[in-house]
Amino acid sequence: MCEMIRTTIIVVALTALTAFGKVIPFDPVRGLVEVEVTIDGRVKATFGIDTGADRLYVDSAFARRHSLTFLRSPPQRPVVGIDGSSEASFIDIRSLRIGKETLYNLRATAINMDRIIKDKRSGYPDGLIGHDVLRRFYVTVDYPARTLRLQRGQPDFMKAGKDSSYRTIRFSTHRHLILVDVTLDDSVTVPMILDYCASYTSLSKSLARRLGLNLKEDKRQRVATMSVGDIVTSKNVPVVVTDLSRFKKSLRGAEFEGIVGASFLYRYKFTIDYKGKRIYVHDR
Repeated sequence: MCEMIRTTIIVVALTALTAFGKVIPFDPVRGLVEVEVTIDGRVKATFGIDTGADRLYVDSAFARRHSLTFLRSPPQRPVVGIDGSSEASFIDIRSLRIGKETLYNLRATAINMDRIIKDKRSGYPDGLIGHDVLRRFYVTVDYPARTLRLQRGQPDFMKAGKDSSYRTIRFSTHRHLILVDVTLDDSVTVPMILDYCASYTSLSKSLARRLGLNLKEDKRQRVATMSVGDIVTSKNVPVVVTDLSRFKKSLRGAEFEGIVGASFLYRYKFTIDYKGKRIYVHDR
């Protein structure tokens, strides 16, 4: 992707969700899966589908500009991201419309995204739709077609049973994070986070050192091959080196050496099954 958000992965009650499975177009211009939403029936916004976020987030400045309802509550723990941290507070959202479907009575967390994101040259979404919402659905991101589908019920391709139209990658989790085994340059295999709100694939400094890459942060480089779960392989994948130490510390016990972002994911159509801990790779 281009010069913009490297990743917005972050850590820190949703009710009355309706099931929906309509195709929702998204704009990948920033290398993220961003969809148009309407808040409380009146506020238009762009939210990122963020498999690296634990919950629903709204940028605090955006919320104030549009007079969203901040709740009176005790101070919340700061939200920690790759590039920084932000104070947090709760927002009451009466409705959130995505495509033709509406989610009701949500509690979102307001954060200062300007503090979380280091590279702001292309801007950032008005909010993030994270794990607390996404885990309730089968999430299909079709990057080549630029479409998203969220389905509460099992997708038709799964009901039909195993066939040659898809392959399966198993994943593990740490809290809300999706962890997959990734092999780089046919030589090094490590766990990495799968994140649809990261424009670039990021490697830890220790991993970059093992691969013989330049250790300068944010310098754009490439790895010859990159395979996820030994199922899908791409060649000549753009990557950046990132200091993940602060983020790892905030997660206590998480073992990962990088983040799989759009510079790898843009070629594929994946369905994430949170309950079954599987990613279905659709073959075209």
